[in-house]
Amino acid sequence: MSAQARPLDPAEHEAFRTVRLVAAEVAPYFMHALFAAAPLAAPGLGTFAVDEHWRLYLDPACLLGPGAWLPVEAAGVLVHEVGHLLREHSARAGALAAPVDRLAWNLAGDAEINDDLLAAGIVLPSSPVTPEALGCAPGDLAEAYYASLVRPGTAPLPDDGGPGCGSGSGSGSLRVELPAGTTLPDGSGAGLAPADGDLVRRKVALAVQEHVTAKGRGSLPAGLPRWAAGVLAPPTVSWRRVLGASVRRALAVASGRWDYSYVRPSRRPTGPFIKPSMRTPLLSAALVVDTSGSMSQGDLDAAMSEVTGVLHTSGVARDRVMLLSCDAATTQASPIRSVTSVRLVGGGGTDMRVGIAAAERLRPTPDVTIVLTDGDTPWPQAPTRTRLVCAIVSVAPPTRTPPWATTVHIPPRAAA
Repeated sequence: MSAQARPLDPAEHEAFRTVRLVAAEVAPYFMHALFAAAPLAAPGLGTFAVDEHWRLYLDPACLLGPGAWLPVEAAGVLVHEVGHLLREHSARAGALAAPVDRLAWNLAGDAEINDDLLAAGIVLPSSPVTPEALGCAPGDLAEAYYASLVRPGTAPLPDDGGPGCGSGSGSGSLRVELPAGTTLPDGSGAGLAPADGDLVRRKVALAVQEHVTAKGRGSLPAGLPRWAAGVLAPPTVSWRRVLGASVRRALAVASGRWDYSYVRPSRRPTGPFIKPSMRTPLLSAALVVDTSGSMSQGDLDAAMSEVTGVLHTSGVARDRVMLLSCDAATTQASPIRSVTSVRLVGGGGTDMRVGIAAAERLRPTPDVTIVLTDGDTPWPQAPTRTRLVCAIVSVAPPTRTPPWATTVHIPPRAAA
């Protein structure tokens, strides 16, 4: 059991400074983060860890003594821990479907970080967690690794008794962690405010991009430039606004198809002649939902609620919105009775082409077909007869949707 955190003594602080300099040499683009994290001693912890406030907890036995890590190994662990803070693993854990398996998420975050560190030639002690060790392909995000570890209906991973990487990794708070807003009597351990942490992330992201510009794209693993691009990307418009505008735009063409009809003759007196009146079309829509289990139920419910709300305010009657649940096959179309009536079933492949084709066979033909999926599916090669809106629930922006369709990116747990 680790003791209460305390300031580093002079010998420990000197050893830490040496390790930090080695870390800055092997990963110079992480310099701002390495010097922003506030070091504290945590005797008995058995490793390094971080909390959400950019405090770094160090077991002195890992820095000094017969069982200490080599300086290059301790430097690798230091880079690993600030990697949790830079990649916002704590906030991303909060976006997962509850309940969160904290051990599985810690392993998933470790694999995401170590995949890039090992590819960059950074040394880590013992046997680090890698995507391959989790039975996954390299180069993916922590959310993908977590999904492979925590499948619907499976029990949580057994706790191995390890301390984890702290609340800064999303694995849960360690007993040694200081409460928010507190410092030690000597003034150390203040940590960073959230705004200051965001500033450090931007500085590191800029340093990563400058490193790539100076030494070429092959000088860093692909995961680091991808992360930097995400941090420096301009703020995005709310997916709800984009989705609503996309659906309304698709329906605008159909709603503007006013025509003359003799079904209800004009009421204006025109002598012996019967004139037609203007007739407004009844709008209809099809909602094709991926129920293969690759999305979370929370993501599905949030997107369904938004779509049905937009359709209702756009003039589509509730009984003219047809729902088709789809994975590798399609269920029979039926009106939507409740936005939470669609349940994920898991298993099976995903081929949304089946659902889109079924939607186009509906009578009347829908004016717009909206597809809710994670995007991991084949798509039609030719433009559909109905206007197609692809609402993709995924961490990274979708790249595989048809160019002739309207694509809306919905970040996971966007409603949280």
